Amino acid sequence: MDIEQHTTTVKDLNHNWVEAQYAVRGLVPATAAKIQEEIKSGKQYPFDSITELNIGNPQTFGQKPISFNRSVLAAMLDPSVLQHQSEDVQRRAKHYCDKIGFGVGAYSQSAGYPVVREALANFIQRRDGTAERPNINDILLTDGASAGITLMFNLLLKDNKDGVMIPIPQYPLYSAVITQCGAQQIPYYLVEEKGWSAEQSELEAQYEKAKQNGITPRILVCINPGNPTGQVFDKQSIVEMIQFASQKKIVIFADEVYQENIYVENKQFISFRKVALELNLNVEIYSFHSISKGITGECGLRGGYMEITTKIDQDVHFQIHKSKTVMLCPNAIGQLMAGLMVTPPTKEEGCSDLTIQQYNEECRSIFVSLQKRAAMVTQFLNETKGVSCQPIEGAMYAFPKIELPEKFIQFAKEQNKEPDVVYCLDLLNETGLVVVPGSGFLQYPGTYHFRMTILILPEERLLAKMKIFKEWHETHMSKFQ
Repeated sequence: MDIEQHTTTVKDLNHNWVEAQYAVRGLVPATAAKIQEEIKSGKQYPFDSITELNIGNPQTFGQKPISFNRSVLAAMLDPSVLQHQSEDVQRRAKHYCDKIGFGVGAYSQSAGYPVVREALANFIQRRDGTAERPNINDILLTDGASAGITLMFNLLLKDNKDGVMIPIPQYPLYSAVITQCGAQQIPYYLVEEKGWSAEQSELEAQYEKAKQNGITPRILVCINPGNPTGQVFDKQSIVEMIQFASQKKIVIFADEVYQENIYVENKQFISFRKVALELNLNVEIYSFHSISKGITGECGLRGGYMEITTKIDQDVHFQIHKSKTVMLCPNAIGQLMAGLMVTPPTKEEGCSDLTIQQYNEECRSIFVSLQKRAAMVTQFLNETKGVSCQPIEGAMYAFPKIELPEKFIQFAKEQNKEPDVVYCLDLLNETGLVVVPGSGFLQYPGTYHFRMTILILPEERLLAKMKIFKEWHETHMSKFQ
């Protein structure tokens, strides 16, 4: 029998891309998808369906989109429905149409619609309370924050001697794209016992270690609020990271996509841009934001932006814009949603009290529910024997530490798998709960974690799932004592 021949095999692919891993959609979620198909085909499991806690995807759990935003989008996509919308929606849609000058089915400027970039510049100035307003040429719209991060990695990382300092635990996008670029990861460990704090001494130690190994640190990644850890950096932490980057002459990537998701009263979001302007240091910062998180939660519309927050070399500025032209333009719907995210209906615009009230009530309802769910998940995890979780100050996830018995660790090693991977697979197969092993985010050696989202709705369903987890964990671990 002839062996089937293919022109392209895995060995013919770019090795860096083959090596890249993205745990959020890795082995455990892939296994979950297979189980779901088996359930549909009639195979019996101890549960009726899987519960995807592996990804921050608000609308899959029933979070409702903001009515005003969606109404404006509907009118932009289908002008025939405009006459059926409120005067406030009609006014905003007409404003966008007049400024854009053509239909949303046409290519936009490569950096994105100027009208949206103007709105973003106003938002950034308003958010930071600064006299200085960003230049719209320093704002580039992207298909989600990930696209901007990927673009800048590809521009800044030249070869396998370049390194990126990433917080551990980290969002797996970073390790994946660094691998695709053929560059090196330089981990700096967040201190779990101090609420996942970033320590200056750790930054210094990892920087020096990289230099000794012949690696040139080029970028410092700062995720605030943290993913997967949920911490919110205070001002002093941000000051120290900016001073460190300035002294070492490395670039900062400020991943700030969860800036609206802060649930504790003693913390507030402070942008790296704001602090950098106050310090007036020579430091290069690129910040990233997205419509996927916050209150908007429009993951599937793929919208976001990156801001060149400090003065950079004009030739580099040109190359960034040139690189954007290669992909023609970001998608129009994501662009418009980015503008809507930062431009709520107001009296100044001429909007009615009813429109403003409905908008504010919808946003408030989403935020209060997220806040309650963050507290609920934290409480249940900390009440579970052998599990501890730092307070979820922000973002959309818990990253609890699990104390695994030595017998369980040996059991996992016999299968040539990471212990937390086996733990998450066991949890999936016996309860249908899909979480991501901490090893996919990287973690301090000798510790084990998993990431789960807090997004399940309604809140009663989340409570029920947390009870299932607690009972399963305590029962399952007792088998290995």
